[in-house]
Amino acid sequence: MAAASVGVAWLVGDRPGGPLLVGAWLVVLNAGLLLAVVDVATRRLPTPVIGAATFSVGVALLCHALATGQTRTLVTALVAAGVSGGGYLFLSVVGASAVGMGDVRLATLLGAALGSLGWPAVLWGGLLPYALAAPEALARVTLGRAANLAFGPYLLAGALVAVAIAGD
Repeated sequence: MAAASVGVAWLVGDRPGGPLLVGAWLVVLNAGLLLAVVDVATRRLPTPVIGAATFSVGVALLCHALATGQTRTLVTALVAAGVSGGGYLFLSVVGASAVGMGDVRLATLLGAALGSLGWPAVLWGGLLPYALAAPEALARVTLGRAANLAFGPYLLAGALVAVAIAGD
């Protein structure tokens, strides 16, 4: 966690208002670790943890916009949260997939955090979880095991890799 925290601070911290963005990403990182462990163990993503993290990230992004005058970053984060969360909500409601409401909430949170870094980060953060989950999904199908895998850790890992790829 310490190495990941330093890495996130290094990738995000040199932007205008960087400490507030670093704070938002440290919330994502630390809450994400808890969420990943719980999701692997129970196949559930607890709403109170996602809610607290979302509130904290929202406050950090609002403070960032007020401190730097970069309201565009806040607007992009809000739109990205809607796009990401809306996409997962669509998959949850319409698709015959195992996407649950916890995944929808987590995708909304990660969309906001990635949106603060720009649209390339949102794009990478949207695509990478599927690439990262593919080997486990294929192994489950090949071995005849239940197809329901914990997708939260892949959402989080994809977002963190997206920070590294898209982090100026």
